[in-house]
Amino acid sequence: MEHQVERQRGLAVKYYLRHYFDPDFNHLKPKTTHRDNVSDMYSMGYVQNVINGQVLAEIVPFEQAGENHDPRFVLNDPVFPSGANTRVDPAHPQYLLAAANGYVFYIGGRITVKCLLNVRQDVCFQTGNIFFVGDMAIHGSVRSGFSIQGNNVRIMGMLEGGEARARKDIMIEGGARGGAGQRCLVTAGGKILTPFLEKVEARSRDNIMVEKFCLYSTIYAGANLIVRDQLYGSTINAYGTVYVGKQLGNKAGLTTKIFLGYDPLSIRHLEKIDDMISSMSQSMTHLTAVAGHLPPNSNEASRKLAKLTEERQQLMHTRDNLWNRLYADEKLSSACRLSVPGIVYPGVEIYIGRAFMMVERVYQNVSFRLCYDDIMVEPLPVPKKAV
Repeated sequence: MEHQVERQRGLAVKYYLRHYFDPDFNHLKPKTTHRDNVSDMYSMGYVQNVINGQVLAEIVPFEQAGENHDPRFVLNDPVFPSGANTRVDPAHPQYLLAAANGYVFYIGGRITVKCLLNVRQDVCFQTGNIFFVGDMAIHGSVRSGFSIQGNNVRIMGMLEGGEARARKDIMIEGGARGGAGQRCLVTAGGKILTPFLEKVEARSRDNIMVEKFCLYSTIYAGANLIVRDQLYGSTINAYGTVYVGKQLGNKAGLTTKIFLGYDPLSIRHLEKIDDMISSMSQSMTHLTAVAGHLPPNSNEASRKLAKLTEERQQLMHTRDNLWNRLYADEKLSSACRLSVPGIVYPGVEIYIGRAFMMVERVYQNVSFRLCYDDIMVEPLPVPKKAV
């Protein structure tokens, strides 16, 4: 009201645009500031994330701008330079809000929120790790030691010993490969699509589709796994069907395990619990040798032994409850299939529900399924030739 009266009297009134993000931020120009430790080299703040409804800017009277105000943002009129995916708060018109999840920046003099992040280079020391609240497209590869995370993720190069996480689907056009001492992880809330997986851990709540081969990997598929070419040297956990087009296992008899019928994420949880129980048991063996003959509260070693004993008992109870829930879901195992139109080599281990089968001879064009408590081998229909 005071400013309106001053305008009516012909007095000059100015305003100031206060930002709640860095208006000069530009992810295309990597930071060159000094970094104190190695972890900072991997976390450079490549993008300014904002979520729908977040305050981006505020118009205040010039008197509230402060002594160190930026003269670029002094306004003659209380009007926001609003761009795409922004909105003025109707209840508080002095605030500009984000109208979508994405990253905020200035383009053409306007505050803009963009929902798709295009990274037009490799994810490496120049970019650091990238966490984004929207969809992401990497126009290069994710290098060893670096990680990315987004909603839907598309990597146009390779995933080379790094980590890629998608809240929805992920596509890796160049394939994913780990190596000696390199952790390579792909995880998706939806589907995973890639030409190949080699020395990779892949987790998906939906289907995993591999156009060529899957080698020396650990797979957790919440639905089905499709490998068009070869699968060997891997451990597969799938809730539904596994399809291998040309070759399952190999002539050398490399360990290849197929687990069907159980929720793979629950199986992974069980594996972590088993690892924890094993570690606790080793510690308890040592402590028992040191203080097993003493009362529980007589010294630090005996107190630690008592605590570990209780924690291990709780973990074992959790493991038993989880297995009971999995066993209650075993009726779904009868719908699971392992289908291989190509060759199955001896040495492949197949688990469907509680049933187990070790492949002891070469099969071709067959399907494995659960029949009562045994695994049955059936021939697949021969595709008809086009006339």
